[in-house]
Order: sequence, then C-alpha cells, then structure tokens
Amino acid sequence: MTAGIVNAQYFAGGSFSFNTSGGETETPDTTMDNPSSTSFSFNPKGGMFLSEKLLVGLELSYSLSKSVTPGHPEVTDKSSSFGISPFARYYALNMGKFSIFGQANLGYSSSSSETTTGNTTTEGPKTNTIGLSAYPGLAYKLSDMVEIEAYINGLNFGLSRSKTTQTIAGDEITTKTTNFGLGASLDGILTTGGLSIGAIIKF
Repeated sequence: MTAGIVNAQYFAGGSFSFNTSGGETETPDTTMDNPSSTSFSFNPKGGMFLSEKLLVGLELSYSLSKSVTPGHPEVTDKSSSFGISPFARYYALNMGKFSIFGQANLGYSSSSSETTTGNTTTEGPKTNTIGLSAYPGLAYKLSDMVEIEAYINGLNFGLSRSKTTQTIAGDEITTKTTNFGLGASLDGILTTGGLSIGAIIKF
C-alpha cells in the first residue's frame, strides 16, 4: 500500500510459471527422442499494513525441474527447492502516486538434486541457506487496489550463510560458505537483472 491509503489492510502478489520442452529428430531410417525438460515454480507472497508507512509480509518459493536425456542408458536429472522469506517495508517518501521505500528480507532456502542413470540413482548436493538483504524501491499507485513496484538492484546489501552436504564414496562432505555484499551502482540499471518490476493487489 502506498502511504496515505488507510482502508487497504492486506496485500497479495507473487508469480507462477510452468515450462516444458522436448521433441524428436527424424532421419530416413530412425526417429530419436530429443532431450526434454520440465520446470515448475510458484512464488506467492502476502501480508498486512501495520500503518500507512509500514508493511510486513511473507514470501514463499517452491520449484521443481526435471530433464531427461535419451540414450542407453537414459539419464534423468531432478532438482527441487523451497524457500521462505519474511520481510518488512517502510515507505520513506510519498509524492502523489509515487512512493520511495526501503525493504529488508530475512530468507531461508533449501535445495536438493539427484541423477538417475539407468537403474542407478545418485543423490546430488543438498544446500541450506539463510540470508539477510535490504534494498530500495519505487512504487506507483495505479488504483486503490493495485500498486506497481520496482526494485533497484544497483543499491543493495546482502549477507548469507549456506551449508552444502554431499556424500562421496561413502564419506559425507560438508561445505560452508559465507557471502557479504554491499553495492551502489548507477551503471546498467536498465540492463537485464538491474531492475525488477512487479505488482501487489490490496484488499
């Protein structure tokens, strides 16, 4: 909700995607299946406004992917991930239909994968990550119910800690990684990945 709209107490948004690809290659003598892939992702978010300037919410993420490479033997790769991220947003400046806000997220994610070759399945690495991020954004009120929001990735702060576990030759190998990032850049804001635009619906 843009500052100044009092009657909209809750909001919802998010994304959904499903993709699949495949096919076959024909020659005068044979027909062969091409590699195929299927992916699915669901990222809902919602929350409530504590005041005209402050909102809190929760974002979930879930994804699955599967790819099949025909052959003798056939190879199948599968991966999945799940994440949960509570966040808070503060609208610092209101200029008519435009608002400038700052948002902070505390996120947790878990991912795993496996590869099946013929009748043999090998577990891939399992990774758990927890992180904190903060960034500014812009909001534009289309109506009392719909608000467009844009995140400026040129200004950002991020801190994350990840743990990856994999069993190799009977031994469990654990890798721990810490990442910290602090950035401010005016270059390439309009290039891919520099500006993220979305929307929320208020009710």
